[in-house]
Amino acid sequence: MELQSMKVIVREASGKGPARQTRREGTVPGVLYGGGQDPVSLKVDLPALRRLIHDGGAHAVVQLDVEGKPSLSSPALIKAVQYHPVNGKVVHADFFRIRLDTKITTSVPITLVGQARGVVEGGVIDPQLREVEVECLALEVPHEIKVDVSNLGIGDSIHVSDLVAPESVTIITEAERPVVTVHAPRAIKEETPVEGEVAAGAEPEVIGEKKKDEKEDDSKDKKK
Repeated sequence: MELQSMKVIVREASGKGPARQTRREGTVPGVLYGGGQDPVSLKVDLPALRRLIHDGGAHAVVQLDVEGKPSLSSPALIKAVQYHPVNGKVVHADFFRIRLDTKITTSVPITLVGQARGVVEGGVIDPQLREVEVECLALEVPHEIKVDVSNLGIGDSIHVSDLVAPESVTIITEAERPVVTVHAPRAIKEETPVEGEVAAGAEPEVIGEKKKDEKEDDSKDKKK
């Protein structure tokens, strides 16, 4: 992975008011922390952040170049990105300082490829894990881990232990966790009345009450 650079500016004021002002300026409030150093509040260019996430994923590695304060510049990992619940815009970003020569732990998304055989047979595919935790050097973090589901039949599953990662990457998510399963289609059960129950809309027969035909027969017998 190539280390991308992104210019950021130190944000002097903190709090909700200054954060809103930062967004009005077209930048995103952020913070750089970790590495045994004090946190630094930042202003991050929104288009640059979007490109970084698009190219490197939600936990991309980046070289943060702090404008006017090179001593604060550092390689960093996107730790978290917050989005507005209504319009989906980025409202905040957290960056974690890292060393390029030291292994880090981060999350990598899982991408399902192919069409499961079980789905063709009428089953339903159920993705159960969207990402896995890995350990590796920062520049060796894969963009994604692809999982081929083509051979999955109904009732089959793929587990973390089945995933294939680059040699330099160690998957540390529990091996027995299911990644994706193909379930059998749900059968539609017809409701049949239990013996002794009256079907909906039918009038129950009253014991001792004669039916209409029986009453008419009795009337004819009396006239004879």
